[in-house]
Amino acid sequence: MTHRLGRPFLSAMAVALCSLGVVSAAFAQQPPAAGARQLQLEARLQAEPYRWELADGTVLVQGLADDSARVTVTEQAGQEHYALEMLWGRFPVKVAAECWLQPPARFEACAEIGRREDTRAQKEQSAEEERKELERKRRLAARTAWIRPALSPKRVVSILSKAMRDQQAWMRTPAARLVADNFACDAGNPGLPKIAAAAREKYARARSVGAYEAEGEPLLIEAAELGNWRAVATLFNVAMHGEDWESAQPLVAWLLQRGAPAGYNKLAELHGTIASYEDGQASPAEQDLATALRWRAAQAGDPGAQRDMAGYFKERDPQLSERLTHCALQRFPDLK
Repeated sequence: MTHRLGRPFLSAMAVALCSLGVVSAAFAQQPPAAGARQLQLEARLQAEPYRWELADGTVLVQGLADDSARVTVTEQAGQEHYALEMLWGRFPVKVAAECWLQPPARFEACAEIGRREDTRAQKEQSAEEERKELERKRRLAARTAWIRPALSPKRVVSILSKAMRDQQAWMRTPAARLVADNFACDAGNPGLPKIAAAAREKYARARSVGAYEAEGEPLLIEAAELGNWRAVATLFNVAMHGEDWESAQPLVAWLLQRGAPAGYNKLAELHGTIASYEDGQASPAEQDLATALRWRAAQAGDPGAQRDMAGYFKERDPQLSERLTHCALQRFPDLK
């Protein structure tokens, strides 16, 4: 069966251009050689890049469709199976020996043009996209696999729900007031969980490699497994960067369960992001809740929350903003 050689609209055109290479416009005006035959494309495909190949990939000719949107091929002795590759697809073409004996006007009717296939470049692109998707899924699975034995999905929901209930009660206390008197920097940060030396070293290596890179995340996970709450908080950032809400929730639950103040700060980010996801902006009440969660975390010693609240107070209370920034960097000078 012969198929019409028209061009669909494809987003992979640039990839196909690379596969055909740079084709000189001089090809478009070259007359067909003696014994050559032509196939007719749609009229709008003048100067369309093309390439004729044998079935094994041997390139016979490449050029541009002529002013009448025709592409030229020359007989190869003993060969019946050819392929016409365009920017947007590859067409197998069977040309029996008797077709070459037909008058040029009857050549196309004799040739058998198969259905469109992906070009080699498109197949390579699809394979690369599939590889990346498999890698993404592998990363997502590994991101919280180490948590699951200790925190079931039901337990995660329970921890997050309790934290939100406790927060509503905390917001009714004097400590929730956004005033300078409610913040005192303790350089020792006694409320922060201790981090073992091995866990600190793993975290430092992850940061040097790049926490958001595929090579850095396994190091973050190793540091997290050793109890490094900063590594867990960074894993949360990586998850949120990729809109991986499913991983973000157990990471927050782990922080809250371990008593890391960062749990409240990350809960604020998670809650605020989800609240604003559909409408583009969280409601004033949701924003107030997120601010209160960060304020609570800042008071408890979380450096990330202190940095965030420094931004909140930058115009409202510059002196408090400076105190928060100084406090965060005093304990964690590597904070960015």
